[in-house]
Amino acid sequence: MNLQLALLEKAARENRLAHLLLFHGGSALHQRKVALRLAQTLNCSQPSAEGPCRSCSACRKILSGNHPDVLWLKPLKTTIGIEQVLTWQEKVYRKHYEGNYKVSIIEHADSVTLPAANALLKVIEEPPERTIIILSAENAEGILPTIQSRAQLVYFPNLSEENWLTGLGEVDQQEAIQAFRLSGKNQNLATAILEQGVPMVQEWVEKFRTAIEERDFLQLFSLFPIDKNQAVLYLQVMAVQTQEGIQKGTIRPFELLAIGKATDVLRQQVNPRLVIEVLALELFQQGGALCD
Repeated sequence: MNLQLALLEKAARENRLAHLLLFHGGSALHQRKVALRLAQTLNCSQPSAEGPCRSCSACRKILSGNHPDVLWLKPLKTTIGIEQVLTWQEKVYRKHYEGNYKVSIIEHADSVTLPAANALLKVIEEPPERTIIILSAENAEGILPTIQSRAQLVYFPNLSEENWLTGLGEVDQQEAIQAFRLSGKNQNLATAILEQGVPMVQEWVEKFRTAIEERDFLQLFSLFPIDKNQAVLYLQVMAVQTQEGIQKGTIRPFELLAIGKATDVLRQQVNPRLVIEVLALELFQQGGALCD
């Protein structure tokens, strides 16, 4: 643990933690691990100078995701919408059930829509007593400036491949290594690839690449159905491969621009099949081929 995170845990032990923390950078898994430890530190019934005991009822409930005073908020699809935040807001203002602190952990906070962010801001400006809100984001710049300005920013440095693999727990190490390489060493993307399944990601991307190389639109039909999260993941992997191809001189830059445009459009809630088909047509017209 670096000095910043050590000081953060010390503040939690001494009940001096800021009511709003913004975790950014590094690995989402690492951020989640620290958020859980802070929640345990704040609510442990048998804490020591080294931190939470991790064996009492409160610690075990927090670790399993069953503590009534530790709330989690995640995107339902690609964003966190106003309805989700309003439901969360209602829970935040309820009285404490059994914990010393009510802790809310909002993952992928940079995916909060503007209306949802404004609803979140109301809670941040007038937080209930003994309430800690932790925003977890890959990029702090994706957070509304008025929220950023009220938060204590906590930067997470990138983990080495070895440390990232260690933090995964019980997984297929070889598949995890493949996921890390496919992601271009982006730890959050690597985690998403691993969750989806490396073989599935590789097969989809290869089928798309083959369809483009052979300029065969009919081959695209085998790529569907897919949901938006899958489509975003596949496009991110293609973007990594395209960047590597550009550096080698085997792929032209316009392909990266096309993939980036498709990803942006997809995140605006457009049908994933339509986005992929439009991207394929654009690459056909440009005479591009995603190749090694």
